[in-house]
Amino acid sequence: MAAADPTRVGPEHLALTERILALLRALDDPLVGNDTIERHVAGIPVLAARCVRRASRLQVLPLGQALARIGNRGLEGVLLELLEDLTVLKAEQPDHHP
Repeated sequence: MAAADPTRVGPEHLALTERILALLRALDDPLVGNDTIERHVAGIPVLAARCVRRASRLQVLPLGQALARIGNRGLEGVLLELLEDLTVLKAEQPDHHP
């Protein structure tokens, strides 16, 4: 049986809102270092997997190297895609009331 795709969102990811907000606050703070950003991203496994996928070409990179390769702009792009996917997922939930 094939392993689940770690970059796909599922209902369990809807609970990541606070972690995503903490990452956004960290990205907005010019005094926050790369190690802190990496720790925040690592706390959101689906985002970490997407960053590694975006940065990796011939070999899979560790998260820190992947973040260095894509930079903050790349991270923001991956994060935006994740937020879009989560928004669609939330709208598709049976208990969603517009």
